[in-house]
Amino acid sequence: MASARPETLNDYHERLNRVLIFIDQHRSEELSLDRLAAIACLSPCHFHRIFRALVGEPLGQYVQRIRLDTAAVQLQTSSRSVIEVALDAGYESAAAFSRAFEQRFGLAPTACRAAHRFELKVRAALLQQSAAVKMITPEIRQRPDTQVAFVRHVGPYDAVGAAWQKLYAFAGPRQLLGPATPHVGISRDDPKLTASEQLRYDACITLNREVAPSGEIGVQTIAGGRYAVFLHCGPYEDYPVTYDGIYRDWLPNSGESLRNEPAFECYLNTPETTPPADLRTEIWVPLERNPASCAQSL
Repeated sequence: MASARPETLNDYHERLNRVLIFIDQHRSEELSLDRLAAIACLSPCHFHRIFRALVGEPLGQYVQRIRLDTAAVQLQTSSRSVIEVALDAGYESAAAFSRAFEQRFGLAPTACRAAHRFELKVRAALLQQSAAVKMITPEIRQRPDTQVAFVRHVGPYDAVGAAWQKLYAFAGPRQLLGPATPHVGISRDDPKLTASEQLRYDACITLNREVAPSGEIGVQTIAGGRYAVFLHCGPYEDYPVTYDGIYRDWLPNSGESLRNEPAFECYLNTPETTPPADLRTEIWVPLERNPASCAQSL
């Protein structure tokens, strides 16, 4: 791959982005080599080699890892049964899912859920001992499907700046950026479960016109629907405290159920011009449909 011409490499990245987004959105379906190669418009043999070279692991191993890592997050943040999580991860039985899950994480799915809940209780007790805990409350908002241009970063979350620079280099000359252009980050993995070098993050800007993918620049749709929107005030490094409050304190008492879509962050200002203590981020958590409690659409 190192000897590939730039235009060829850009073409491979564009094809690969289509496949990666498809995997994210169709985890419960059959994801065979032939099917994914067809999405990339490549022969199975050629596609498998390109995928391994650019992603760094074989296709089958990648698919299984994404399914199991996502399943672990669902076990920790939802009340879905093990069999429901297993089916969403593409497994036909709870037994097969449990074997694969235990092989990856070293504990059974039910033990993973119990351990996480115990950890949250310990954290809550420590917080109550050290300072008054402020209950966070969200706004419930409705939003439409939103098309975004994005660059996927794979690696530590504190190194996503390079993905944003690539996105800006693409968007600037095409006049896709403006003072009011929403900037969105999709952190797809839990750093407590996924190795730092395998964490996935999509740096996104919303689009107000059709844009064709190009190389590492992909296009995807953030699903519309009901969301609980929380305001995080302060440094990005403090996100875990806010996320823990959402899933430990707010969600169990809210009467809401999470929708099977990733949460995302909408950045209201930028660290380039704002002190860390003054940063403001909206965290959008997808909820199941409940028209009676929908707020007015934005």
